[in-house]
Amino acid sequence: MPIIVALILLGTAVGAGMLASAGAGYPAALLVVALLMGLFAFFSPKLSLVLLVFSMLLSPELGGGAVDPGRSVVVRYDDILLVIIFLSWSAKTALFKTRPFITSTPVQTPIMLYTAVCVLSTALGILRGDVDARASFFYLLKYIEYFLLYFMTVNIVESEEEVRKYMRYGLIVAVAVTAYAYYYYYASGAGPMARATAPFEVPLNGDLNESEPASLGGYYLVIFGVVMAMLTQTGGYVFLLAVGMLVFMFPAFLLTFSRSSYIGFSFMVPALFLLSGRRRLFLAGFLAAGMAGMAFFPGMYRRVEDRITMTYKGDAAVQTFRTGVGGTVRLEDSAASRVHSVRKVFLYKLPERPILGWGVTGVGLCDTQYALVPGETGILGSALFIWMLLRLFHTARTVFLRYGAPLTRSLALGFMVFLTGLLFQSLGVNSFVIVRIMEPFWFIAALLGVLYLKAEKPGPDASRT
Repeated sequence: MPIIVALILLGTAVGAGMLASAGAGYPAALLVVALLMGLFAFFSPKLSLVLLVFSMLLSPELGGGAVDPGRSVVVRYDDILLVIIFLSWSAKTALFKTRPFITSTPVQTPIMLYTAVCVLSTALGILRGDVDARASFFYLLKYIEYFLLYFMTVNIVESEEEVRKYMRYGLIVAVAVTAYAYYYYYASGAGPMARATAPFEVPLNGDLNESEPASLGGYYLVIFGVVMAMLTQTGGYVFLLAVGMLVFMFPAFLLTFSRSSYIGFSFMVPALFLLSGRRRLFLAGFLAAGMAGMAFFPGMYRRVEDRITMTYKGDAAVQTFRTGVGGTVRLEDSAASRVHSVRKVFLYKLPERPILGWGVTGVGLCDTQYALVPGETGILGSALFIWMLLRLFHTARTVFLRYGAPLTRSLALGFMVFLTGLLFQSLGVNSFVIVRIMEPFWFIAALLGVLYLKAEKPGPDASRT
């Protein structure tokens, strides 16, 4: 029976790769590549995770098609790779039964319940005719994909040393992404309209409207959380490496001109001061020096300032809203759309379907996580989403307190810090949906899940010194 299951899963992995890449025009080559990747993942799941780490930010898109006027399906190579690796790993688990299919972690129950609510609310929305089945299927699949990445990584990674190895690979990817961001910004020829973006989102001289600088900004929040934590927890060459990476990457972060990402970063700094408990004076001096260094780049400083102030003043701020104290505030169209999304969900959509919401894609593109989650999954889904984030924070906090290795503590502290940043970035971005943010997020969460289990059940690999 296990052999049959293994063969079925391996065959499914190959078929998934073929179907996801349909239309590329090379079916024979795709079949061979999918088969080789399935075999590689089957016999070496740890190395396949390394490949997945590099593909998270460095894999191109295969395109797709519009599922409705406001949404389109985007399939990336790492989507295919993740499915192949997951099914091949599942086949190996079924065949050899060396480990449980799902390892229990503090986040397991809220993830499963939240996923169940997403599926149930979407199914009800389809039955009512409120949700387009094609659109909701692909977006729901993306949500589930993040959780599959989490469970698979928790089951494959086994030691603290492996966690540090994946950290090193992740930092290499961050340097490569930053090099591309600078290259794209200065080589795109877009002039004052240019904004740094992640690899393969938009070709040079392509349509700037198709870029998503906020996704690169959110990715930087993840990386900055870990690197800034390294400033407080490490010493020697690792400390110098962290300093160099921040100096190298921060201008690229500013060049995204993502206001929501700026908000997220501004709240990460006090979170780091509060949670780290170390080197606060150095951090204050380092950040002050960074701000002073902006004087050497007056053009960038003015663009950042203009980007922020255009939100509430100037010719672009044409929409007026009443505040709770009787005054008014003016906002430009992009910021105003977030306010309209929140009003639509909490004044009209949520009161009509308060428990389970309208299903995935049922409330359209809200452009703010705080309207999207309650609109799609209602009060029940929102409560489970909050529970899930609290359990993630608890996992990171436990690892931070119980381990002594500087890099391990940096990863745990960094997670708590960038989780804070993403929560504030989510005011203007669907941060917990975007692929280039959530794949690194859930991968790091899984690494912390492994360390949490080691701390709870100490063994030869559970390093606490």
